[in-house]
Order: sequence, then structure tokens, then C-alpha cells
Amino acid sequence: MKRHHLMIPLLAANLMTFGCAGMNDQERTRAEGTTAGAVIGSLLGYAIGEERGAAVGAALGAGAGYAIGNEVAKRKQAYASTEDFLDGEIARIQEFNQTTVAYNQQVRAEIARLQAEAGRMQRRVASGEMARAELQGERNAIAQRLEKSEALEKSLARELEVQQRILAEERGDRPYNDRYLAQLTKEVAELQRNLNQLRDDSAQLASIDGRLSV
Repeated sequence: MKRHHLMIPLLAANLMTFGCAGMNDQERTRAEGTTAGAVIGSLLGYAIGEERGAAVGAALGAGAGYAIGNEVAKRKQAYASTEDFLDGEIARIQEFNQTTVAYNQQVRAEIARLQAEAGRMQRRVASGEMARAELQGERNAIAQRLEKSEALEKSLARELEVQQRILAEERGDRPYNDRYLAQLTKEVAELQRNLNQLRDDSAQLASIDGRLSV
């Protein structure tokens, strides 16, 4: 990923954060939520497809030293109330889910195409009708897709850990039938399913790549 694509949304977030200094709690909550959404969308949107647009993604920027507890505390500080915080996390994880569903659909379409054409491409290379360089181009495209999927997988796995920690902490303080926790629990379960699908698709792509090795 090119670093200059990452710097723009991060710089925008910093500028918007400074602009929150004179706001009251409710105004700050809304502004910070908007800022977080913009950063999330820019980063994960780029990771999923060149200039795809805002959809999800700040977690892609987390690397070594990423501490789940600190991340949860940092997010809570951005909101005026626990309810606002939970609403914000529900919206955040919904964006992760929506974007990952779209991404997984792209990958499954690619898998279907490659499964249909893999044998034919191998035969064409063997007969000399297709240059090995052309086949290698397909494998290079698979490698790039796998790299992109790995980055997204790490992002989703980290986000899943954060959301699971949030649920564990909030369940001790809120009633068992709390609507915020019910919605967040639903979205977290969906995120786990989407992550599992992403991993399965990556395994299929890697298997197809192996088949194209001649």
C-alpha cells in the first residue's frame, strides 16, 4: 500500500480533531464520530480496491504494540455517554460487515472464474497456445489479491478482538436484554462469519494458484 494514500485521511482526522476543541460534549461526540468514520472508510476502502471510496478501515493502520484494552479505552473517551459509544461501535462494525461482504463477493467471483479457466489455461500453456508469461500474470494477480486479503483479515481480526472486549466489559454493567448489546452481539457474530468466509476464500485462491504452477 502506498503511504501517501494513508497520510491524507490521517491528516484530515487530525485537523478535524483540533476543530472539536470549542464544542460541547454532544457536538464533539458527533464530530469525532464523523472523523472516525472518514478515516475508517478511507483506509479500508483503499485496501479493498484502488480508490474504492469510504467503507471501512482504520484498523489497517494498527501494527505492533496494538493493545486491545487501550483501544477500547481510547474509543470510549471519544463519546459523551456509554450509549453514544455503543451506537458508534455498532455503526463502525456495520461498516466493516458491509464492506467485507462486498469484498468477499468480489473474491468469490474471481474464484469462480479461475476455477472455470484453470484447466484450460494449463492445457493452452502445455500446447504452446498460451505464453507462460500470460499464465504468470494470472498468478501475479492472485498473489496481489491474497496480499490484500491478508491485510483485510488482520484488520478484521483486530476489530473482532476489540468488539469482543467491549461486549465482555459492557455485559457486566448493562441489563441482559439491553438493546445496544443485542445489536452489537448480532454484528459481532456477523463479523466472525465474514472473517471466516474471507479466510476460506483465501485458502481457495491459494489452492488455485498451486494448480496454475506449471
